Amino acid sequence: MNFIDIDIISKMEKNELERGLKLVFNPPITSFDLSESVRKKAGIVLPQQPITESIELSKIENALGNKALEKFLALDQVISLMPYNDYMKLKEKSDMEILFDWEEKIAKQISVIENLRSDDLRGEDSKREGILMLAVSNKQLNIVKGRHTEWVWREKALDGSDAPDAIKLSEDISRIANTLSENGVKTFVAIDSEIYDEAKNLFVRSKIFKVNVPENMAKIFYTRDQSVTWLKYPIIGNMSLKLRRGEEEVLNEIYYNLNIYPMARARWVKFDNMLVRAVMEGGNFFIIKTEKGVALLTGIGVRGSNYATFKFLGEILPEDVRIIGVPLAGYIKYWEFGAVHLDTAFAYLGDVGGERVGIIDPSRVGFYSALEYDRKSGMFRVTEFLKLMKELEVKIDEMPRESQSPITMTNALNLGNGKLAVDSYNEKANEYIEKTYGLELLRIKIPQIEAGGGGVRCSTRELWELNK
Repeated sequence: MNFIDIDIISKMEKNELERGLKLVFNPPITSFDLSESVRKKAGIVLPQQPITESIELSKIENALGNKALEKFLALDQVISLMPYNDYMKLKEKSDMEILFDWEEKIAKQISVIENLRSDDLRGEDSKREGILMLAVSNKQLNIVKGRHTEWVWREKALDGSDAPDAIKLSEDISRIANTLSENGVKTFVAIDSEIYDEAKNLFVRSKIFKVNVPENMAKIFYTRDQSVTWLKYPIIGNMSLKLRRGEEEVLNEIYYNLNIYPMARARWVKFDNMLVRAVMEGGNFFIIKTEKGVALLTGIGVRGSNYATFKFLGEILPEDVRIIGVPLAGYIKYWEFGAVHLDTAFAYLGDVGGERVGIIDPSRVGFYSALEYDRKSGMFRVTEFLKLMKELEVKIDEMPRESQSPITMTNALNLGNGKLAVDSYNEKANEYIEKTYGLELLRIKIPQIEAGGGGVRCSTRELWELNK
């Protein structure tokens, strides 16, 4: 399987490369803002809706000539997988040495795809080895003030504190990091340089390092979103909302600092005479591995995976991995009642006493229907979500919802070996899990993280094979 021919870059003439770089950094995009279909009232600010984006192939062919599509996709893949600092240098100075240096590295990483097997993928209930987290400063958070609805953020956290608050948010992150460390998980925390000296002593059990996060990336601390790590090498995603774009390159930088090399990125996918921009955010994915097979569940919703993402995943994942789309509730005015990602409405507990269990919030997941992607036809087969769970021998359950946070109720980090890290606020839901399934719950106070629309799982990202 040849995902993208990176070697074509070395065969391009200098003038082709220059035109190609201009196209990658300033693509001729046709876009449709879904908010155009939403009725608005003067003076009322609504949460952002996604934008669909595409490029006419003829515009790429006019600029790059023979094998234009292959050239564009190769350049775009290399550039999009660069660390943030090199990405900006190339964009500002067109330094070809930077491009050629990363071309070689990324070609090597992409070659990993050819030998992937479903056994290589880590399931949701695998024992956690390492976790990546990120602490931000007011440099990133100040953009939210006066724009809470637009940023999908509560003005007050559940403990009554103003949100967002950089120090209190760092304290939430440190409580997660310290709890995980106490339970045998290696924790790595990137801290923005502007808050590093003030926050570093919070993370006494973690490996910490300084990172220069650009201003206004207020939600980058939800490290679940920018990538997926189903094996040692991350796959970098593509954020849906414009206010979160650019986070991916910063995560590239962090991964490279940890000597972890991403193997691919979801970017543009060809459909007929168009390229369509993939939307891929990590909170939308669960890998369920049982004796009956391997299934990848992904949410379809306001920031859910689009058709281009299904095609991208179908090209890079082993053929025996089933790819299933799960419909999610959206929002127009009241974002708290929607499901931004699948992990805010679903959790996989794994094997509990000889029975595999998934927890679901049926008010925000269309679990009577699911869409299974067929690689050969590029089409979807409509199936019942519950039927799929039966095929995988997974039982579905529902927790008490009264007086619980709909954001964090299911947003638990499964550590494997019968342990879940959860938001301590949801006491009824937590007690239900403990009493019904006998799992060990690690209760963590995270009011600032919850106020921004996420939970323990949202603000953590798995790292694997750390000693190899």
